[in-house]
Amino acid sequence: MTGLTAPPDNFEPAGIIVAADDWFPPTSTEDARKAIRMGEGAVTDERLVQAIEGGILSGLRAMYDWRTARVTEGAAELADVTEDEINGKNRAELIWQRIVTFYAAAELADMHVDVSATDEAIDRNEEKRDTAGIYRTKAYDAVADLRAIGAADPAAKALAARNRVELI
Repeated sequence: MTGLTAPPDNFEPAGIIVAADDWFPPTSTEDARKAIRMGEGAVTDERLVQAIEGGILSGLRAMYDWRTARVTEGAAELADVTEDEINGKNRAELIWQRIVTFYAAAELADMHVDVSATDEAIDRNEEKRDTAGIYRTKAYDAVADLRAIGAADPAAKALAARNRVELI
């Protein structure tokens, strides 16, 4: 069968840098591996790069209007939208990394299914889908956090709001 590859026991991740574009910063596979537990060591560099590329695509799509507004305001790159820092890191860049990493982790969790037809494998697949949903929710939250930076008018604030439910 093809597509069922895992790194060898002596696998040393390469620490590949995956570029987004000239405005959003790149994402390191090494940083993504450190931030999120992914695939119990079964994620090759190639699979992780593809997942990060998917995370970047999802992030770019989610942030298109927000980014356009910031560029129109004069931001030459993401770091220009705020001087705020968290732990010595630019707040906007930190949030962007969360967006990409959580979308990538969700994609990996969705795609890393067991091929066995046992009840145990089916239960693990359901657990992985649940985990993917949690990662995706974290990505949505990070998108809302980034959209909140620079949100001045009511329409922009509404776009930045997280999903809220009011109980009756």
